[in-house]
Amino acid sequence: MAKILGIGNAVLDIILKVPHALHDDEELRASHRHTQIGGNVSNSLYVLSQLGHETSICTTTGGDNEAKQLVNGLKERKIDVEHIQRFIKGRTPTSYVTLNAQNGHRAIVHYRDLPELSFDHFAKIEIEEYDWLHFEGRNVENLQGMLNIAKTFLSHQPISLEVEKPRDGIESLLPQANLIFFSHHYASAKGYANGEELLKAIQPQLPNSNLICTWGDQGAWLCPANGSISHVPAETVTPVVDTLGAGDTFNAGVIHHLISGSSLAEAVKAASQLAAQKCLKHGLDNLLEAMEPAKPIANINKLSNAKTMVVDTDNGPNSVVLIKYEDGVKAYVNNCPHQDVPLNEAYKIDVNPFEKTMKCSVHDAFFRIEDGVCIEGPCWDEALEAVEVRVDDKGDIYLV
Repeated sequence: MAKILGIGNAVLDIILKVPHALHDDEELRASHRHTQIGGNVSNSLYVLSQLGHETSICTTTGGDNEAKQLVNGLKERKIDVEHIQRFIKGRTPTSYVTLNAQNGHRAIVHYRDLPELSFDHFAKIEIEEYDWLHFEGRNVENLQGMLNIAKTFLSHQPISLEVEKPRDGIESLLPQANLIFFSHHYASAKGYANGEELLKAIQPQLPNSNLICTWGDQGAWLCPANGSISHVPAETVTPVVDTLGAGDTFNAGVIHHLISGSSLAEAVKAASQLAAQKCLKHGLDNLLEAMEPAKPIANINKLSNAKTMVVDTDNGPNSVVLIKYEDGVKAYVNNCPHQDVPLNEAYKIDVNPFEKTMKCSVHDAFFRIEDGVCIEGPCWDEALEAVEVRVDDKGDIYLV
């Protein structure tokens, strides 16, 4: 286990799951809404804490109620908050995320009305206590001094830097880091067609640094210090459920495996596998459980649109109702909202394939199969709790 300090942004993510990407002048209804802790460094530290490391964050918060929510969320993720710089004025940064249900991709709108982390605040931290420092490539003006301090006072601890976007002066920071993560957004903005082109251009200026450029489904290019460029293909992900935080997961995976003694190539390959597993689930909670082979709960070929299948599960709800709907599967927690009893408590769940409804066996509440909403009965307009599932190419159904 290592002590890791992350310096960067922490935000509240407000996530809306929508049926497809938005178009101009379009109105959409979100199927799910929830709030979670976000921010590149915050996400990476959360993954590292799950991998067994002791993590701390150096960031800023406002003096509003959202700041309390943010700090409490970081604590719940086992991220130490001792080095947070708090401002009385300003709002806690917020990101509004639309998650495309068709492909798991996302669009993000950021809102920030808060000062950046100051050099003076960072300078008071006893950074020698940490085994690794990871910087987010933002706040360039103050980051220059922070990296200078780190380079001066650290004897052996690695310094990593994430370069996600082109920012004025960010190239001047590169020589201060031992490990640099470049995103394809940065590379594309600089005119490079792939990660290999970027690293070929950068490597002569940074011969002693480990360099990585990620490129989504094209994989990642890497160049170890004084080494040659190589490529690691992307892991196959089917279906993609949620890409939010995948890059932060990758960065954490690389850091973890380098601390464990792996080579850069080994670390990148393992981190790619971890990031791929993250894309198969929502959020970052219980990420390591996603690495264990999942067990299917049923197969779509055993389902019908004229009857339900009730299955018990090891994880998630104790019992799930499955039914074929159009070309896919609908899944609901086996619980009627009227009196919190299983839908099949008295006898089997009746299905009307023409009206496309299911009926609770206890008090004759009728639910639309499409969305689980009660359209007749004692719990009218309430809804069954939907369960996220995915179907692989063999037809096996898995909980998400």
